[in-house]
Amino acid sequence: MKHVLVDDFTGGVNNGGWAYNGADVIETTGGNPGGWWHQASADTFAPIIPSAGAILAGDYRAENIGSMSFDARLDHMDFGDGTGFNMAILLRDHKGTLNVNDDDYAYYVGPNIPLQGAGWKSFDFPIPSQDTSATPAGWTGGWVGDCCGFRPGVDWNDVITSVDRVEIWFIDPSFFAIFQNWDVGLDNIQLKPA
Repeated sequence: MKHVLVDDFTGGVNNGGWAYNGADVIETTGGNPGGWWHQASADTFAPIIPSAGAILAGDYRAENIGSMSFDARLDHMDFGDGTGFNMAILLRDHKGTLNVNDDDYAYYVGPNIPLQGAGWKSFDFPIPSQDTSATPAGWTGGWVGDCCGFRPGVDWNDVITSVDRVEIWFIDPSFFAIFQNWDVGLDNIQLKPA
């Protein structure tokens, strides 16, 4: 398993299995450049786009993962222009079950999402896989009982060595917002070695 992944959606290929719902479209033009992943009808408090592909699962420490980058765009939201919503990535260990109650995760909150109509914005998130502290600087742990802290007996080391899914959030995972319709896109998703 090698995690040097580039998802640029060329030719309609979606290596990471990025999916929101059945209305996802891989557009052939308009990306940054070329093809891109497009969700024009996300009715939610904020889009959360998980990877469904096993290609992103594994022991990130053993793979020496160092960062994740991608381009995002916001073409429409019903209320506001995106100000106050921060882009985030979340690494999830679901323990091989469909039950979210046993999931542990770690997330990193980055800068503001792209403003509506501003076009593509690039993001680059550090993933300090070799850090053996309980929680690396800038990262937050969570589980169903606390979105801002790891459950007792769990820390960063448990999650980073057993990532089952990567998620891209158009909001800080500890926040919630009013439901509305979103039109968003992703391109050039890369998981890179340190």
